[in-house]
Amino acid sequence: MKRTFFTSTLLLILFVASAQKPQIGIVAGATLSNFKAKSEGEDLTADSKMGFTAGLITNFGVNEKFTFQTGLHLVQKGTKEEESIGGSTASAKLTSYWMELPLNFMYNSGGFFVGAGPSLSFGVGGKWEVEFEGEKESEKIHFGNTEDDDMKGFDFGANIVAGFQFSNGLLVAANFNQGFSNLMSSDTGDGSLKSHYFGLRLGYLLKGNK
Repeated sequence: MKRTFFTSTLLLILFVASAQKPQIGIVAGATLSNFKAKSEGEDLTADSKMGFTAGLITNFGVNEKFTFQTGLHLVQKGTKEEESIGGSTASAKLTSYWMELPLNFMYNSGGFFVGAGPSLSFGVGGKWEVEFEGEKESEKIHFGNTEDDDMKGFDFGANIVAGFQFSNGLLVAANFNQGFSNLMSSDTGDGSLKSHYFGLRLGYLLKGNK
């Protein structure tokens, strides 16, 4: 099934690309992200963490109203938690970096656009940070599938996006991304770890044939 999905997506991209010249743009903005864990049937969620995102987008015009949009974004995701222990505050923070490939199908009307589609994300780095009584420690995140790793490095998700594009090429867009993959690095029974984030981006789209 996974092979069929990737093959169908590739064929669609090639078909659209051959039919129209693409519009290419740059975007950057902020993220508000979190990870939701589940262990022994109990949901565990810490506080959301602010981050950033930046990357490229490419629009392929299907017709006057519909567009296929893809791109490549660096997305910062994370979570944080604070707890009082014996009168002192202990804090933990996770910061991770992902390269995200969205595959959005967009509807356009009068500058407004809305769309949705799957996304593929690949972990490229990050770190854990812990602070207690003025002492700080940090450790790099290791992506992989064994008990020695921190989390898996591939996330399949879904993306919803909406925004407005001005006639001069400037655009503003908001999106929500939900990861479906269990990012726990090894088989832990009924345990799971999944990501999600809100994004707000500003960008500029070069003029091209729609």
